[in-house]
Amino acid sequence: MAAANFEQVFDRAQSSPTHNADGDSSPEHEQELLGLLERALMRGLRNHAQLTKIQLPFERFPDMDSKFWHVPVEDSGDAGVLRFFFETPNPLADQSH
Repeated sequence: MAAANFEQVFDRAQSSPTHNADGDSSPEHEQELLGLLERALMRGLRNHAQLTKIQLPFERFPDMDSKFWHVPVEDSGDAGVLRFFFETPNPLADQSH
């Protein structure tokens, strides 16, 4: 599955009917954010699409570290934006030996 397709599938799978006070569906509390990040990491592993980068609003989550497990975390620059970046392995690279 291509990385872009996987991200679209993940976005649909993570859609939630609950919204925060601003009307968006991004996590409202750090504990909820950590659960979402863990699910993204696990889903990437199951789909052989490694989670390589996370962007989240540091404005809303100032205590987040620059890494979640081994994945770099950057500021998304927007209080309602949470992005996951996945990298799929190149199947041809495994056949090069």
